[in-house]
Amino acid sequence: MLDEKLEQQKIEWKRKRWAIPNIKGSKKSWYYLVKELIKLVADNLATDLDSHPYIDGITDTDTWRSYTTFLKTMGLVSNRAGILSLTEIGYQFYVNPSKRYLADLIQDKIRLFGEILILLDKSAQRIEDIDQQLCEAFDLDWSNLSNTRSRMDWLEVLELIEDVGNRKWALTIEGESALNDWSLITADVLNLFDSNPNKIAIPNPPKEIAWLLQSLSENPENHKKRNTYNLWIPSPNRINNLRTIIQFALERVSRKEFFTFIETEFNLKTSSAESILPFLRASGLLEEVGRNIYMATAVGKAWCETENDLDLIRILHCHIQFVGELIQAAEQDSVRNDIYIQAQKYGMNREKTRWITGFLLEAGLLEEPRYLHLKATPLGREFVSTLPLNLYIEEDTNVIPEVKVKKVKQQSEQGIEEELFTRLGASSNDPMAFGKKSGVAFEECIADIFCYMGFDAKRIGGSGDTDVVIRWKDNNGISMTAIVDGKSKSSGTVSHSDISDVAIDTHKEKNNAEYVAIVAASFSGDTIRNHAKKKKFALITVTELIELARNAHSLGLSLEEISYVFQVPNGMQKLYDIIESKKRQMEIITLVVSQFRQEQDQLGNLSARDLYLLLRATTISPTLDELMEVFHILSKEEIGILTLITTSSTPENATYMLAHTKNVINRLRATISAIEKGL
Repeated sequence: MLDEKLEQQKIEWKRKRWAIPNIKGSKKSWYYLVKELIKLVADNLATDLDSHPYIDGITDTDTWRSYTTFLKTMGLVSNRAGILSLTEIGYQFYVNPSKRYLADLIQDKIRLFGEILILLDKSAQRIEDIDQQLCEAFDLDWSNLSNTRSRMDWLEVLELIEDVGNRKWALTIEGESALNDWSLITADVLNLFDSNPNKIAIPNPPKEIAWLLQSLSENPENHKKRNTYNLWIPSPNRINNLRTIIQFALERVSRKEFFTFIETEFNLKTSSAESILPFLRASGLLEEVGRNIYMATAVGKAWCETENDLDLIRILHCHIQFVGELIQAAEQDSVRNDIYIQAQKYGMNREKTRWITGFLLEAGLLEEPRYLHLKATPLGREFVSTLPLNLYIEEDTNVIPEVKVKKVKQQSEQGIEEELFTRLGASSNDPMAFGKKSGVAFEECIADIFCYMGFDAKRIGGSGDTDVVIRWKDNNGISMTAIVDGKSKSSGTVSHSDISDVAIDTHKEKNNAEYVAIVAASFSGDTIRNHAKKKKFALITVTELIELARNAHSLGLSLEEISYVFQVPNGMQKLYDIIESKKRQMEIITLVVSQFRQEQDQLGNLSARDLYLLLRATTISPTLDELMEVFHILSKEEIGILTLITTSSTPENATYMLAHTKNVINRLRATISAIEKGL
């Protein structure tokens, strides 16, 4: 019976979270503030998260967005596309807004809240004494009193404890009642995290995923191909939400249909839905099978069929750095900061590591035995032994504080990318990033990323001038100039009031610029978008700029093509069409070369029409015109891996032979190397 109680306590411990979200203002107003916020939500007055609620008696309210964290954590509200509404729990509190009811909610969500009452049951004590006893009993390494104080502040506000003098606190009558009513956790539960159960059986992966693992195991060099892309899926229940998204794409689905489904299913804005796509592709779960047509990959389909969370982790491990390795790093009880240090060796920053941790926690492979600690579960320890791990990462001792693309040729291109993109994202939300003056770091990163794409970009800054000037020559040799205004805000959102038309017009005239762009983490509302369209200012988010830089590098976009990003109103769409067209062309080139290698020995020389007939049933299904264009590219003298054998009055019937592929690759590499040495 005792074991059953401890097991139940363990479940409760794992379900709860550590921190109570902060609420701005005096603690004396917390309860009243929560009660009034719930009334406003009930009256449908919480429809703009960036607005400030009006509450009688409180003159300096924060935004709805800041209050939402507490309200959602306590289960009082739900957020649907930026509009708050009451949950069933929230409605019950609205009907009966008692302090005890709110205390019950906090106890249900937060670790070591009600447990403080146990320590006050026999005698009044100081906060320092309570903190020491909690840390000793639950093996905590809290460095100050803030965690204990936040809990005791709420216990005081909700009238479960009271100040009895001499800096001591004691139970109230309501506190004694709560102590009797609540199911509290004892320190004995920690022993369950160190138990040694019998060997756990790990189900075998389906053949599609098994092949992925085998490929990684047999070819350790493939570890270098595992990416460090950003992870983002609607939460909570990330794994289930991800499965829902992939299941929708089990059959071909258009880009528009796909995003509409995600927006509707998870109540997201279009921009949020679109930001999921890069992760889905980088994780190996989704692929583009036609222009703007997407479909679950073979491994994605296999995971949906098994519905086993371990299969998802296997897929993520094969495509993303520091997944299985994170479990290995947490084999023993480990502090999160130590895990983050390990993650840096794999190119993963703190935020990305948190996302991976979230997936592993949901899959039952990690647990949080203590505050800010992680530990592999018995299932996790057994599971990680089945994964091919990359445990031989070499530490980079040549860390440089700033990214200057032209001065770091010794670093790999991928290293430059990730460092630059990480700094750009961080500085977009932190005006004082990297210890520099307001906005400077963000402006420097903007200049660096345009330099990385091949432009002549310089940060100007200072009073009376633009932030960044970008220059290039178009295909006719005409010099072009764009000015960029970087907006770094801690909120991450830029609105119409943050932009000065007069200043921008002055800067444009001063630099004789053809184009104007504003770069920020995100933009809020239609007002700024409509105004920018009218003034022909291009609004570029950090996510869009990073994605553009990736594509410019991987696809070899020309400056003329990239410069569409500055054109308003349709430049971004034109640029997107170019990128998608080039991606498809690269896929067709790969398919054509592969098909030649497979069929040439048996079928002899092949024509574009032959390839059309052979490939029309594939997922890419190239058109005859697309194939003829690829044949033209590969047979040009500059490349020449396709050699014309027989001509025809109809070009699509002319036959070609694939030859000298290794020589061509070496020649192109030598040419590229010579060009790079001259830069």
